[in-house]
Amino acid sequence: MKRLRGIVSHAYSNVPLYKEKFDAKGIKPEDIRSLGDLQKLPFTTKQEVRDGIPDRSVARGFDLGEYIRASTSGTSGVPMHVFYDMRFWDYCQAAWIYRKQWAIGVEPWQKVMVINYAAPSKGNPSGGGGASAEKRRSPGRESLGPMVRLFRGRRRSVPIVSDAGGVLTHMLRFDPKLVRGSPSYLRLLAEAMAERGVDGLGNKVVRTEGELTDDETRRYLEKSFRCRVFDEYSTWDTGNGAWECTRREGYHIDADMLIMEVVRGSDQASAGERGEIVITNLLNYAMPLIRYRVGDIGVLDDKYCSCGRSLPLMKSVEGRKADCFTLPDGQLVTPRAIMNVIQGSPGVSWYQAVQESTSRFRIQLMKRRSELDAPKENLVARCRSLLGEDAEVAVSITDRVNFRAKFRPVVSKVEVAEERRARPLAAM
Repeated sequence: MKRLRGIVSHAYSNVPLYKEKFDAKGIKPEDIRSLGDLQKLPFTTKQEVRDGIPDRSVARGFDLGEYIRASTSGTSGVPMHVFYDMRFWDYCQAAWIYRKQWAIGVEPWQKVMVINYAAPSKGNPSGGGGASAEKRRSPGRESLGPMVRLFRGRRRSVPIVSDAGGVLTHMLRFDPKLVRGSPSYLRLLAEAMAERGVDGLGNKVVRTEGELTDDETRRYLEKSFRCRVFDEYSTWDTGNGAWECTRREGYHIDADMLIMEVVRGSDQASAGERGEIVITNLLNYAMPLIRYRVGDIGVLDDKYCSCGRSLPLMKSVEGRKADCFTLPDGQLVTPRAIMNVIQGSPGVSWYQAVQESTSRFRIQLMKRRSELDAPKENLVARCRSLLGEDAEVAVSITDRVNFRAKFRPVVSKVEVAEERRARPLAAM
């Protein structure tokens, strides 16, 4: 509550975007007296934040040279720069190196290899228009720098654009305890291992991140790597999110660093109900995000994990709201449900499912020359069991050409009406 009041007061005083939004609602920071009062505040969209960078979305009064700049991947749209202050970056480092690794049995000093796009960099937004001449750090001390430097040699980052065979060679030489990457790239890594005759990863641990991990992909990776695979939900926008521990009973929410809501329309969803994920970041004073619509669908839980951690749980992540398939009666099918049906079909490895209209769907299967064609009739029948018997499902099979490691496996070209967004179907 102290952190919530602090970030709301700071945003109102220093970020023009929030002063305008709060004033339009007639709300002042002192009106936030309880966690329930958070719902009085208006939602913030990604477009509003992006349009306001740097003058209206980045806080005034900070030394721009002390910002950490990251960027969203832009898989589902235009990439967006985000800016962290140094104290918040300390918290992110602590969460990654200690909390999340320990939760899956990896000690802070053990080697980690991260397959990602690009590491965040220290710098300022273009033009530098978001700050005054006054230099001011966020509240609190910055203390993790020496510890991060101590373990720096134990961590390697590999760009996701690298050839999977080259990444495999690098991984075998470095011999990390933990391998982190997107599920789509990790599938490529598993294929490279099979081609080279590498039989599993031994006592290593794998964490998927950056994309939705469907059930079949997790099973495939665990079978290929011969080790357990754990998932993490987070975004560069918010810096942290939720993650699995060794019990895998749900995703532990970083509740000391953010408030996660799940809403249906403008109302709070109950535990077990699907809805849109909304996040309030409690610690990033450089670029506050308050009631920020992430664009993903999730389910909160009202139980706690048997591991003993007291952090609240998110039950599941269902994918991006914009990628839900809309049926003729207005019901929504989440990307997770679609992926489980398609990825679980015999012979399917890589694919993209596209909704052209409420009744017409196109599925492109991408295979290597050595792979057998997947039975189309079986795939069509499985899709119709989810999308309706009258659904038109066209399946094409092509060789993998111009293939990108990270892409959207589920794409909807049908605009979802706002009043229908709160009605996703149960995942299969």
